[in-house]
Amino acid sequence: MLNNHYITKKEHQRWIEKLEKSEDAKVWVIHVNNFPIGTVYLENIDYENRNTNWDFYIGETYYRGKGIGSISLYRLMEYVFDKMKFHKMYTSVLDNNHGALNLYKKFGFREEGKLKKHILREGEYIDMFLVGILEKEWEEVKDSLPIVDFINMSDELE
Repeated sequence: MLNNHYITKKEHQRWIEKLEKSEDAKVWVIHVNNFPIGTVYLENIDYENRNTNWDFYIGETYYRGKGIGSISLYRLMEYVFDKMKFHKMYTSVLDNNHGALNLYKKFGFREEGKLKKHILREGEYIDMFLVGILEKEWEEVKDSLPIVDFINMSDELE
């Protein structure tokens, strides 16, 4: 994510309180076996133009790289495009976050812009990409994603 410092409990509580009062944000907690491991959220929800910024974070390092991000993103895209009937989703990602960039491309997101040398990390500036996907592009890719079989199976198990 873009924030690089340790987030205190107080900062986190302020963020939660801000979200609870917001009319243009939605947040969900990602659970594995009833254990909270991260969040997925929409912000800057624009109901008039039917688009939203989104992000997710797996805070428990043990659960990173296990497909939970893929499942979370798929479910979020279903919610935004199939339930909310939105036109577009977009987010930003740092150039050095190769795992996220690859995941987003696999899910049909396309680069829409680049902010050169935008974020300072360990004494060096890093580029930030803006990526987005349209509802039409989601319809073209959603059934071909490798995650679909697992998600359909998990629906049957619930």
